[in-house]
Amino acid sequence: MRIARTRADAGCAVVVVMHDLGLAAAYGDRAVILCEGRVHSNGPTRDVITSGALSEVYGLPVTVIDLPGTTHPVVVPAR
Repeated sequence: MRIARTRADAGCAVVVVMHDLGLAAAYGDRAVILCEGRVHSNGPTRDVITSGALSEVYGLPVTVIDLPGTTHPVVVPAR
């Protein structure tokens, strides 16, 4: 991820596909959530990775919280 950040800081477009929402929230400047092959949400990571959007896409309760000492949202799936 360090190389991707270095390239992005240099003005290059960097696209990373991942299913780990924690990593996406921690490192992404922008995020796109796909649902059934279509774009569900697209925009700044903090605006896209939300409890409402993730709960809707997964059909399960998902909580997204801010933890003290972190700079990104943390995804907490319900059990």
